Amino acid sequence: MKSFKNLFLPALLPFFMMIGCTDEDQTARLRITLVDDEGDYDEVNVDIQGVAVHKNENAGDHDNGWILLDGSNVGVKDLLEYTGGVELTLVDTDFPTGRLSQIRLLLGEKNTVTIGRASKPLETPSAEQSGLKLQVHEILQGGITYNFKLDFDAALSVIHSADGKYILSPVINVYTEALSGSIKGSVIPAEENVAVILMNGVDEEASTYAPAGVSEFLFADVAEGQYTIYFDPGEESLEYIRTPLENINVSLGEVTDVEEIKLDSKQ
Repeated sequence: MKSFKNLFLPALLPFFMMIGCTDEDQTARLRITLVDDEGDYDEVNVDIQGVAVHKNENAGDHDNGWILLDGSNVGVKDLLEYTGGVELTLVDTDFPTGRLSQIRLLLGEKNTVTIGRASKPLETPSAEQSGLKLQVHEILQGGITYNFKLDFDAALSVIHSADGKYILSPVINVYTEALSGSIKGSVIPAEENVAVILMNGVDEEASTYAPAGVSEFLFADVAEGQYTIYFDPGEESLEYIRTPLENINVSLGEVTDVEEIKLDSKQ
């Protein structure tokens, strides 16, 4: 077993964790990716201008409650580059917990389709440019990574009209994946300074520090599996010793609540 002597140093924290937080100020990690099926074209170039999301159940066309996501990977993208398991990451960000009802893909006018060596305009109806709305209706929980995969079917999305024009009428299916779980709980007595160490067998996965007066903790983005947590008040504690909590099962998309953990007494 490794030594926990220096676990109080912030520089040793291996990945993102939160401590002393309530359900209201937790965040989830939101990823939105795009993939494509094969199409009978050399290129299908789509002008992605942005990605927005809505948290209400009923988001109308004129609803101003849409949230444009910062850091979106925008620009003209050839959909046929994202086949065979290759994904385009459009968004990767922290996002408040709660219900996510819809995703809106904002399209521009620089859409083209290439057949042989000829590039042809891919006309986009104004309704599609204003935002293609996709239903998701997922409840985001704190500390969990969610991937919303937009499966863009290029073959069905490009229409060759009778007058020779090519029209973009997107056909997109949305699949939701939870890529991690999380663990939350609290420590008593809250008057103690406590190191909280997450172990996977003999390997340390993560650690954090609960200063006196703050008892809640959350380990975010935890892989599926079984873990042990050690609650270590340190050698300076006069009353309590390192306390293990074993056989903690983490499932994808689930928050494992270990509830209130009481430190073991030296007596």
